[in-house]
Amino acid sequence: MWYLLALGGLFVAIALFYTIKVGKDVETQNDEFDTEFKATKEHPALFNPVFLAYIIGFGGIILLILYFALTWK
Repeated sequence: MWYLLALGGLFVAIALFYTIKVGKDVETQNDEFDTEFKATKEHPALFNPVFLAYIIGFGGIILLILYFALTWK
């Protein structure tokens, strides 16, 4: 059970780091328009929050199903 807490804490730490990084990028931006990043040009759907929510949500459901299937007595 502790590994789930550690995994969740790691996820929160990564999200916090990424949020701070994006906030600093926005503060240093001088233009009104967003800058085009190389990663966004190559994979525009990857940074779409709707797709990320579906991927994370369904991934979590699949992991939960696998967990219950493996631990069912």
